[in-house]
Amino acid sequence: MKPPQSPACARCPKLLGKSCCEPRGTESLAMVTRSDVERIAAHTWLAPRRFIREVGVSEEEAADFEARWPLYRGYFRRGPVQLTLLAKEGACVFYERERGCMLPADVRPIACRLYPFERWADGSWSLAVGRYGDLQAAREEGSACLAVEEAESMEQVLVAFGTTREVVEALGAQLAEEARNHGRG
Repeated sequence: MKPPQSPACARCPKLLGKSCCEPRGTESLAMVTRSDVERIAAHTWLAPRRFIREVGVSEEEAADFEARWPLYRGYFRRGPVQLTLLAKEGACVFYERERGCMLPADVRPIACRLYPFERWADGSWSLAVGRYGDLQAAREEGSACLAVEEAESMEQVLVAFGTTREVVEALGAQLAEEARNHGRG
């Protein structure tokens, strides 16, 4: 049995026209670590090539990425290759439009569990997506999060996702550790 989606996630496709699991244009799906790949493969019995895409980036792009996203520092130590979830028919291979993510919460990539929260280079926490303040504008932009659009504060976004700052910080610490280990091989 699949764990329920957060109420905002279940409503996103209806109100915004898509979820974060359905990338548009130049958007990509979640970046994953080798630990994420191992968890997913062990749960699904799928070979990683069935759910992972490798993307080569330049050394400069890798350095810029790690500078901008501190939780990923060390990720590219073994080389400038980024692993992301694979999209099939416009959505993550594990996404079903009517049911959401088919992976149990504890198997999902850490980046998916952490979304829409992100840690900045100065150590502060923020939201990974901008707030448009208008559902039509959010729908047109395509990179919105309904929980962010509807909330008045970070605390309300935490409530919408049924989480706490402590859980978000713990997931951030786990992602940072997995990214360092990813780079070590």
